[in-house]
Amino acid sequence: MTSWNPYNSVNMQRLESTDLFQAAHKKLRENRWYKPVLDYVEEMTKVNRVYAVSGLGALLTVILLLEYGTCLIVGCVGFLYPAYKTLRELESPETGVGRKWLLYWFLHAALNFSEVVFFFLTWMPAYWFIKCLFLFWCYAPLQRNGAEIIYGYFLLPLFQKNREAIDSVVNQVTRTAHSIYTDSDVHTDADGHQHQN
Repeated sequence: MTSWNPYNSVNMQRLESTDLFQAAHKKLRENRWYKPVLDYVEEMTKVNRVYAVSGLGALLTVILLLEYGTCLIVGCVGFLYPAYKTLRELESPETGVGRKWLLYWFLHAALNFSEVVFFFLTWMPAYWFIKCLFLFWCYAPLQRNGAEIIYGYFLLPLFQKNREAIDSVVNQVTRTAHSIYTDSDVHTDADGHQHQN
Protein backbone atom coordinates (compact mmCIF):
# COMPACT_ATOMS: atom_id res chain seq x y z
CA MET A 1 0.00 0.00 0.00
CA THR A 2 1.45 3.36 -0.99
CA SER A 3 1.02 6.48 1.08
CA TRP A 4 -0.61 9.60 -0.30
CA ASN A 5 1.94 11.99 -1.76
CA PRO A 6 0.74 15.59 -2.30
CA TYR A 7 3.61 16.20 -4.73
CA ASN A 8 2.88 13.44 -7.25
CA SER A 9 2.15 14.55 -10.80
CA VAL A 10 -1.60 13.88 -10.63
CA ASN A 11 -2.06 16.05 -7.54
CA MET A 12 0.17 18.77 -9.00
CA GLN A 13 -1.89 18.78 -12.21
CA ARG A 14 -5.10 19.10 -10.17
CA LEU A 15 -3.64 22.00 -8.23
CA GLU A 16 -2.43 23.74 -11.36
CA SER A 17 -5.84 23.37 -13.02
CA THR A 18 -7.70 25.19 -10.22
CA ASP A 19 -9.09 28.67 -10.86
CA LEU A 20 -7.06 30.15 -8.01
CA PHE A 21 -3.78 28.80 -9.37
CA GLN A 22 -4.61 29.95 -12.91
CA ALA A 23 -5.55 33.44 -11.68
CA ALA A 24 -2.33 33.70 -9.66
CA HIS A 25 -0.31 32.48 -12.65
CA LYS A 26 -1.96 35.06 -14.94
CA LYS A 27 -1.43 37.88 -12.40
CA LEU A 28 2.24 37.00 -11.94
CA ARG A 29 2.79 37.05 -15.72
CA GLU A 30 1.46 40.60 -16.11
CA ASN A 31 3.99 43.16 -17.27
CA ARG A 32 4.63 44.80 -13.90
CA TRP A 33 7.78 45.74 -12.00
CA TYR A 34 8.14 42.20 -10.62
CA LYS A 35 7.86 40.37 -13.97
CA PRO A 36 11.60 40.49 -14.87
CA VAL A 37 12.50 39.22 -11.40
CA LEU A 38 10.02 36.34 -11.63
CA ASP A 39 11.14 35.54 -15.18
CA TYR A 40 14.73 35.28 -13.95
CA VAL A 41 13.81 33.17 -10.90
CA GLU A 42 11.67 30.83 -13.02
CA GLU A 43 14.40 30.43 -15.64
CA MET A 44 17.18 29.79 -13.11
CA THR A 45 15.29 27.44 -10.78
CA LYS A 46 12.92 25.80 -13.28
CA VAL A 47 10.19 26.30 -10.64
CA ASN A 48 6.82 27.76 -11.61
CA ARG A 49 6.54 31.39 -10.45
CA VAL A 50 3.37 30.66 -8.48
CA TYR A 51 5.27 28.10 -6.40
CA ALA A 52 8.23 30.48 -5.99
CA VAL A 53 6.03 33.35 -4.77
CA SER A 54 4.01 31.00 -2.55
CA GLY A 55 7.22 29.61 -1.10
CA LEU A 56 8.58 33.09 -0.45
CA GLY A 57 5.29 34.08 1.22
CA ALA A 58 5.38 30.95 3.37
CA LEU A 59 9.02 31.61 4.30
CA LEU A 60 8.23 35.21 5.29
CA THR A 61 5.26 34.01 7.33
CA VAL A 62 7.43 31.49 9.19
CA ILE A 63 10.07 34.15 9.81
CA LEU A 64 7.39 36.50 11.12
CA LEU A 65 5.91 33.82 13.33
CA LEU A 66 9.33 32.98 14.72
CA GLU A 67 9.93 36.71 15.19
CA TYR A 68 13.34 36.69 13.54
CA GLY A 69 14.02 39.79 11.52
CA THR A 70 10.42 40.80 11.96
CA CYS A 71 11.02 44.47 12.45
CA LEU A 72 12.71 44.72 9.04
CA ILE A 73 10.04 42.67 7.27
CA VAL A 74 7.18 44.61 8.86
CA GLY A 75 8.97 47.84 8.05
CA CYS A 76 9.23 46.81 4.41
CA VAL A 77 5.59 45.67 4.23
CA GLY A 78 4.34 48.74 6.06
CA PHE A 79 6.51 51.31 4.30
CA LEU A 80 7.85 50.43 0.84
CA TYR A 81 4.68 49.79 -1.18
CA PRO A 82 2.62 52.53 0.52
CA ALA A 83 5.51 54.98 0.03
CA TYR A 84 5.65 54.10 -3.66
CA LYS A 85 1.87 54.51 -4.05
CA THR A 86 1.93 57.82 -2.16
CA LEU A 87 4.66 59.20 -4.40
CA ARG A 88 2.69 58.10 -7.45
CA GLU A 89 -0.41 59.87 -6.09
CA LEU A 90 1.56 63.03 -5.43
CA GLU A 91 2.64 63.02 -9.08
CA SER A 92 -0.89 62.63 -10.44
CA PRO A 93 -3.11 65.69 -10.96
CA GLU A 94 -6.09 63.89 -9.38
CA THR A 95 -6.35 64.45 -5.63
CA GLY A 96 -9.26 62.17 -4.66
CA VAL A 97 -7.27 58.94 -4.35
CA GLY A 98 -4.53 60.60 -2.27
CA ARG A 99 -6.91 60.71 0.73
CA LYS A 100 -6.61 56.93 1.09
CA TRP A 101 -2.83 57.17 1.43
CA LEU A 102 -3.04 60.11 3.84
CA LEU A 103 -5.26 57.97 6.08
CA TYR A 104 -2.80 55.09 5.85
CA TRP A 105 0.22 57.26 6.75
CA PHE A 106 -1.63 58.76 9.68
CA LEU A 107 -2.41 55.27 11.04
CA HIS A 108 1.14 54.07 10.35
CA ALA A 109 2.59 57.02 12.30
CA ALA A 110 0.07 56.53 15.12
CA LEU A 111 0.99 52.85 15.39
CA ASN A 112 4.71 53.65 15.46
CA PHE A 113 4.11 56.29 18.14
CA SER A 114 2.08 53.83 20.21
CA GLU A 115 5.01 51.39 20.04
CA VAL A 116 7.20 54.05 21.66
CA VAL A 117 4.66 54.93 24.35
CA PHE A 118 3.43 51.38 24.98
CA PHE A 119 6.76 49.64 24.31
CA PHE A 120 5.60 46.46 26.04
CA LEU A 121 3.28 45.78 23.06
CA THR A 122 6.30 44.55 21.12
CA TRP A 123 6.88 41.88 23.77
CA MET A 124 3.55 40.26 22.88
CA PRO A 125 3.97 36.91 21.09
CA ALA A 126 3.47 37.23 17.33
CA TYR A 127 3.23 41.05 17.65
CA TRP A 128 5.17 41.67 14.44
CA PHE A 129 3.06 39.19 12.50
CA ILE A 130 -0.14 40.86 13.75
CA LYS A 131 1.28 44.30 12.93
CA CYS A 132 2.19 43.16 9.42
CA LEU A 133 -1.33 41.86 8.79
CA PHE A 134 -2.82 45.05 10.27
CA LEU A 135 -0.72 47.31 8.03
CA PHE A 136 -1.59 45.27 4.96
CA TRP A 137 -5.29 45.47 5.89
CA CYS A 138 -4.93 49.26 6.25
CA TYR A 139 -3.72 49.70 2.65
CA ALA A 140 -5.39 46.70 1.01
CA PRO A 141 -6.91 47.56 -2.39
CA LEU A 142 -10.47 47.32 -1.11
CA GLN A 143 -13.33 49.80 -1.33
CA ARG A 144 -13.30 50.09 2.49
CA ASN A 145 -9.92 48.97 3.74
CA GLY A 146 -8.70 49.12 7.32
CA ALA A 147 -7.65 52.77 7.16
CA GLU A 148 -11.12 53.83 5.95
CA ILE A 149 -12.90 51.73 8.59
CA ILE A 150 -10.73 52.91 11.50
CA TYR A 151 -11.02 56.52 10.37
CA GLY A 152 -14.79 56.41 9.81
CA TYR A 153 -15.79 54.50 12.92
CA PHE A 154 -13.17 55.54 15.46
CA LEU A 155 -10.89 58.48 14.62
CA LEU A 156 -13.38 60.88 12.98
CA PRO A 157 -16.04 60.59 15.74
CA LEU A 158 -13.34 60.88 18.43
CA PHE A 159 -11.82 63.94 16.75
CA GLN A 160 -15.20 65.62 16.16
CA LYS A 161 -16.21 65.03 19.78
CA ASN A 162 -12.97 66.54 21.14
CA ARG A 163 -12.22 69.10 18.41
CA GLU A 164 -12.63 72.18 20.64
CA ALA A 165 -10.38 70.79 23.38
CA ILE A 166 -7.73 69.74 20.85
CA ASP A 167 -7.86 73.14 19.11
CA SER A 168 -7.53 74.87 22.48
CA VAL A 169 -4.44 72.84 23.43
CA VAL A 170 -2.82 73.34 20.01
CA ASN A 171 -3.51 77.10 20.11
CA GLN A 172 -2.11 77.37 23.65
CA VAL A 173 1.07 75.48 22.69
CA THR A 174 1.44 77.65 19.58
CA ARG A 175 1.00 80.88 21.58
CA THR A 176 3.48 79.68 24.21
CA ALA A 177 6.07 78.72 21.60
CA HIS A 178 5.60 82.03 19.81
CA SER A 179 5.96 84.03 23.03
CA ILE A 180 9.12 82.12 23.98
CA TYR A 181 10.58 82.88 20.58
CA THR A 182 9.61 86.57 20.49
CA ASP A 183 10.69 87.18 24.11
CA SER A 184 14.16 85.77 23.60
CA ASP A 185 17.00 88.27 23.20
CA VAL A 186 18.82 86.40 20.44
CA HIS A 187 17.25 85.37 17.13
CA THR A 188 18.68 83.61 14.14
CA ASP A 189 18.00 85.08 10.70
CA ALA A 190 17.47 83.10 7.48
CA ASP A 191 21.24 82.89 6.87
CA GLY A 192 21.88 81.38 10.30
CA HIS A 193 23.43 84.54 11.75
CA GLN A 194 22.44 85.50 15.27
CA HIS A 195 21.42 89.04 16.16
CA GLN A 196 19.94 90.71 19.22
CA ASN A 197 16.64 92.56 19.38
